[in-house]
Parts: sequence; C-alpha cells; structure tokens
Amino acid sequence: MSTPPPPPMPGPPGGFQPPPGYQPYGGGPPASTNNSGMAVAGMVLSLVGLIPCFWVLQVPGLLGIIFGFLGLGQTKDGKQRGRGMAIAGVVIGIVLVVGCIAFWIWVSTSDNCYRDGNTFRCYNYNP
Repeated sequence: MSTPPPPPMPGPPGGFQPPPGYQPYGGGPPASTNNSGMAVAGMVLSLVGLIPCFWVLQVPGLLGIIFGFLGLGQTKDGKQRGRGMAIAGVVIGIVLVVGCIAFWIWVSTSDNCYRDGNTFRCYNYNP
C-alpha cells in the first residue's frame, strides 16, 4: 500500500504576495467599457444613412450629426470613451446631408426633371 501525499504547506503569513512585475491571480483593474451612448448612436445613425433608400431624404444623417455632437460633449473630459465614434458620426452625417442637399438642388434646377404631384419625374431627352 502506498502512503498518502503530504498535506499542503501553509502560505506565508499575511497572504501570498506575487513576485514583482506579476499580477495576482484574477487581478488587474477591470477594463473600462464606459462608452458614450450618444457617440455610438451618432455613428450608427450616420452609417444607416449610407443605405440607398435614405439618400433622397437624409434623416438618419441629420440625427447622426446631432447625436455625434452630444457624444463629443460627453467624451470631452475623458471620463467616457468613444470620442472617435462621435467624430465619425458627425463627419459621415455632414457628408450625407450635404450630398442630399446637392442632389435636391440638382433635381430642382435640372431641365430634364419636373414635379408631377408628389413625385419628381425625369426624362432623357435625345434630339
């Protein structure tokens, strides 16, 4: 018959101290996941504005600009993360809204397009 293993040795008094440069088991500060909700909303809404069905009337781009600026205000002091997402929401939203305005200016001043009730009709005139 074999002998049972010896009991574990007690640790040093006051608890175990890891060697310098090592984190204790399960240690380390928790990762900060405190993203600004407004910054995330601004970026997501601006990206939704890239969908072709929103190119004619750019409501998501406009909301992306608004939420992006609110997100910039929340991330200004560094307590919340997501400043890059807020900037992306503002920039993409501005590009989309300017593109939408340019499209409507082009349609309304074009000789090939006219308004028929609630719709715009464009024709291709080849002499």
